[in-house]
Amino acid sequence: MLNQKRQYLHLGLILIGILLAAVGSYSNDAKWLLKPPGLRPLESPATIIPASHQYLNRKVELPPYRNAAGTPLKGWARTFIKTRRFSSDQSAWIFYRPSDLRQTKVIRNSGRPASLRIWPVGATLILEGYKGEAKLVEIELMTKQAPASASGSDPFFAVDWNYARFTPEGAWSLSPQKLTECHQCHSIAFRLTGDLVFTPFR
Repeated sequence: MLNQKRQYLHLGLILIGILLAAVGSYSNDAKWLLKPPGLRPLESPATIIPASHQYLNRKVELPPYRNAAGTPLKGWARTFIKTRRFSSDQSAWIFYRPSDLRQTKVIRNSGRPASLRIWPVGATLILEGYKGEAKLVEIELMTKQAPASASGSDPFFAVDWNYARFTPEGAWSLSPQKLTECHQCHSIAFRLTGDLVFTPFR
């Protein structure tokens, strides 16, 4: 009888451990693994090589980028998008740093797209999503990071992007399901613009 109680106690402790591990993995954003859609060689960027590595989506804070009136702070600019996400009643302001845009590498392409725009490591873009053109419903952030395996002889452009999502009040609100959605959707941009950013910034 005593052995049976010990077995139940041991089993209970194991189950509690599994539940705690599950909760920890759910809340620990740095453990969410992402896989880039492909790799572009430095010498032949129009060529796409399937990616074989994974990278961590790290939790990032929302940086100061505009004032209460919506005007970009120093070092930031913005561009307006009338519709987004296949919905006619959504719009967005995209805030970006002109210094990041100046560092992008624009590569002419003989096929489609006509040019590739590769963003530099450290680039940060913030998207404010609106219902119509007035009601702020979400804030999303993308920032490009250097691959953990990067070296001076790495022959590929970096393609590791962090994703973050916040409420209109600035509280973190990215779930694993939403992260997967962000990653899968932006992977489409890889073939449309050359990097994981849809907006061409012409």
